[in-house]
Amino acid sequence: MSHPARASIRATVVAVIALLAASVPAIAHAAPRASDFDFSPYRSVNADDYRSVAYVDNGRHYFTAGGWRCQIGPQANAMACRGRPATAPPGTIGVAVSGESQGPYWVRKGTSFQLGPVSGYRPRVLPVGSRITVANVTCAAPRAGVVACRNWNRGFLLSRAGHRFLYPAGDTAHSANPKRHPQPARR
Repeated sequence: MSHPARASIRATVVAVIALLAASVPAIAHAAPRASDFDFSPYRSVNADDYRSVAYVDNGRHYFTAGGWRCQIGPQANAMACRGRPATAPPGTIGVAVSGESQGPYWVRKGTSFQLGPVSGYRPRVLPVGSRITVANVTCAAPRAGVVACRNWNRGFLLSRAGHRFLYPAGDTAHSANPKRHPQPARR
């Protein structure tokens, strides 16, 4: 095959790929880049698909995102994720916000705080670029390995490398953000 014929075939293949990418934006483009706690650009999922109907789980919604196992509920404004970022204190097994006035705070090993389903419910994966909203809480999977959750005035962002907490200015009844550490990488 001659060089001009190969170049023509390559140009056709590139044009077809570009046409397909333009017609399927959710697949062709990475997750949207937004402020860490602005989840409006992300695709919403059906929250009912993530809810455990077992009595012992008390109406909680569960999901996994980037290796983090998270829950929303049982009361409004409550959320938690199991896992330990590198910036967490020793003995940490997760982070939680218990309502609109408590948290975020570290959940320590040996606590009675429920992190995860009691019933054996198997949480679904929240896809990267998606968000779930339940009982005044929205959580998102902004990038691979990262999860972020917030209610109207409190929240957290977690990655294996670090964390960031959101809380009202002047609030001292929470776990503080680390003074110096690399923030989770943006892609």
